[in-house]
Amino acid sequence: MNLKELYLLGQNFESFVGDGSKSERDRIPKNYSRIILSEEEEERIKKIDNKVFFLVSGEIWCPDCQLNMTVLKKICELNNNFDMRIISKGRGEKFLKQLLNLEEFKVPVIIPLNENFEICGEIFQEKPLEIKKINFEENKLNYLKGKYLKDTLNEIIKSIDK
Repeated sequence: MNLKELYLLGQNFESFVGDGSKSERDRIPKNYSRIILSEEEEERIKKIDNKVFFLVSGEIWCPDCQLNMTVLKKICELNNNFDMRIISKGRGEKFLKQLLNLEEFKVPVIIPLNENFEICGEIFQEKPLEIKKINFEENKLNYLKGKYLKDTLNEIIKSIDK
């Protein structure tokens, strides 16, 4: 399968969340409420005029997915040029690992695609780079409480805002 076929097979964020348990579903609004943006940050997102289709591989039970995919949902809500579709970790591992030549497959994997379904930015995998640079165990609680959500947002936006 190619990237376009995988994207078209994907489900929207609401369906993805709906597949989760009650406690998994309950975490999404909590994470969403922690994404506080300045007017300037919102405007930066709104001003991006290229169409971007985000192909995402993830699972609702995964805390990294609950956090970082919620950030992507917020980004997509702020700009009608963006859309996201989600495939399972299993499908992603089966197809994306080889297509993207990834040594490891850690979800979420977020792939920005242009209108021709070609990769048009950096691939986000698992956690923002900022949290990968520091001792994760020492910062795990802050990460899970959403203290690094803006890092995810900035990393994704920087990748596609060219």
